[in-house]
Amino acid sequence: MVSGGKAAYEDVEGLTVSLGVIYALLLPSAMNLQNVGFDDGIQTKNFMLMLCTQPDFRSYVIETMTDPNTGDVGQYAREAFDWNVTLGRGMVLNTKTILESDSSVWKWDGGHPEALYKCGEVKEIAATARALHEQFPKWRSDAYALMNPKVPLWSDHLSAMTSFGMCIFMSGLLGSLMLYISLSLSSGREDESGKTLERWNSLGFPILGLNLAFLMAAIIVLLFANDAYSESQDPFFLRSSRM
Repeated sequence: MVSGGKAAYEDVEGLTVSLGVIYALLLPSAMNLQNVGFDDGIQTKNFMLMLCTQPDFRSYVIETMTDPNTGDVGQYAREAFDWNVTLGRGMVLNTKTILESDSSVWKWDGGHPEALYKCGEVKEIAATARALHEQFPKWRSDAYALMNPKVPLWSDHLSAMTSFGMCIFMSGLLGSLMLYISLSLSSGREDESGKTLERWNSLGFPILGLNLAFLMAAIIVLLFANDAYSESQDPFFLRSSRM
């Protein structure tokens, strides 16, 4: 027959261990998401976001793709770049005309990363970004972003969430470990009266509650970060029928 004091101790111990195990199970997911946050899908969204929010970048794209002396237009070949994209049934999208449009098309100049959602819903912008990204030299996009550190990037947006989530997960995991060590070193297991455990609970239980709150916050951050990454892998995520 297990005494009430020992049963209470085992309940607290089980709760502490369970919380630490959940942290340990979710931590690799957050680490993996942080490590893959710079792949081709993310770079595609970076390109679109710079088009959406930076008029200077749009001008830079036009300048690069129309100057035969740059040596890297038309997939790095010295040849004239065709701005027209044929879409079948006589439909032609002139990407240069879209880039040169005024604020009636580009309404998000100077915006934050979330501007990508509304901007990408404009089908002409989405198609233009998709067509030009394959042709525009990636190193030029990188150089522009490096020279303009205030330019919003989707990779920064995702990295901020994953880094924040990682900090919470690591803090929670270490907190759970310290709580378990503290509980194990106490005499609560041997004290069948339950007084030792009661004293430990006066401080340990509020910390357990705080650690649980951190876990829920970390899961929410991980959910949003995973959503941002999944969207970067899908060129069609901004279609109005899927929003």
